[in-house]
Amino acid sequence: MSNAPFNDDGYPEQPARRRALTAAGALAAAPLLAGTSGTNALSFGSAGVLAFSPAAFDAHGDRALIWVSATEAVRVHVRWGTAAESLNKRSAELSLDKHSDFTGHVALSGVPAGATIYYAVYVDDKAVSEVSRFTSPRSAEQSFTIAFSGDTEEKYKPFRIFDTMVAAKPDYFVHLGDTVYADVPKRDFSPTVPHYRRKHAAIRADRPLQRFLAQCTTYTIWDDHEIQNDAHGGLPFLAEAEQVFREYWPCDTEQAVGLYRAFSLSAAVDLIILDTRRFRSVQAMPDGPEKTILGTAQKQWFLQTLKRSKALFKIVATSVPFHGGSQDAWGNYKTERDEVVNFIRHEGIDNVVMISADYHFARDWSNKRSGIHEYVAGPLATFRTFDKQPDARERHSKGPHFVFGDDFNFGMLHYDARSKSLRVSYQDSAGKVLFEGKVA
Repeated sequence: MSNAPFNDDGYPEQPARRRALTAAGALAAAPLLAGTSGTNALSFGSAGVLAFSPAAFDAHGDRALIWVSATEAVRVHVRWGTAAESLNKRSAELSLDKHSDFTGHVALSGVPAGATIYYAVYVDDKAVSEVSRFTSPRSAEQSFTIAFSGDTEEKYKPFRIFDTMVAAKPDYFVHLGDTVYADVPKRDFSPTVPHYRRKHAAIRADRPLQRFLAQCTTYTIWDDHEIQNDAHGGLPFLAEAEQVFREYWPCDTEQAVGLYRAFSLSAAVDLIILDTRRFRSVQAMPDGPEKTILGTAQKQWFLQTLKRSKALFKIVATSVPFHGGSQDAWGNYKTERDEVVNFIRHEGIDNVVMISADYHFARDWSNKRSGIHEYVAGPLATFRTFDKQPDARERHSKGPHFVFGDDFNFGMLHYDARSKSLRVSYQDSAGKVLFEGKVA
């Protein structure tokens, strides 16, 4: 978030919390697979090996990434299958050591489309995790649901909203950034690999978060607080921040630098994830053709990905609001935003749906002038803007659109394969439905 009009200052300060890699804390946090009977549950042979529960990321085509975090140097592998009681496929071995903070990921290949995939982590022939699951890309006749939101700050643990999200049973989750507030409190901030690792580990230790990540496929992008407030492409410690982000939130990118990527969730829905931090110009730069939020290479990739997409719906994950006017949002990069809008119009690209976070309230920001749908969600677990800034509530409540800022929240996009339609809804931390509507 930016310093105007949305301000990140004023956080309560607290001592830095350090990672506790004890067997009791680790596997007490391991999520039991909802609906899995005792006969299907694995019997653990090495209860203290894993620091946190494994999680599945960036499923696309016939592959997916399984993230693993250990308490010590160890070699592990993943066994998986289409039934919880029959994990008959096996991944390659993965070595975890101190050089990667004992974290890593292994790619599963040959994953069938349209399936629920069950998996567990093994050391030799001993299971060291419960059975978790994820959703592979859907076949043409299958409906599915995407949950989305952002902003999780350590001070607000436990993140109980993730238990509400478990009950909502999404197939996919898009975390829209500020997965960690590495720069809070300011007095403890040090833009170094050890500091970033401590902060990410503290977030991943949250039990509701672990339970949730164990039951769906996750796609994640960073925003500024994984780096530093209002981060831009000129900061000298971007490489360190990106290294640690990738250690804790695997990203299946073709390029070595930057987190942008695209996936087909089904023949009807593409997910395009933008990196609005790694390549952006400093916010104070005067607007014009040289000012960018995406950088030249990513912008061309984005426009061509939109143009080439055969999907009915193009869902674009942008950590900061596309229609937002603050210093840190797309509105401070108007020339480039106009270029994107004009390209979409010129190419006749329909059903572009932006999902975003960062503003710490929920809003339908769809815009008739741009022709782009946009749905802002959050926060999941940090301060709410409307509590601190009543003028923001008044400003964003003008007009007939949906807006909500009185609780933690998340959005849901539901694709119905029968009607080939997309609907949006929002829920608060208790699961109350705040809004429902048809996108297209």
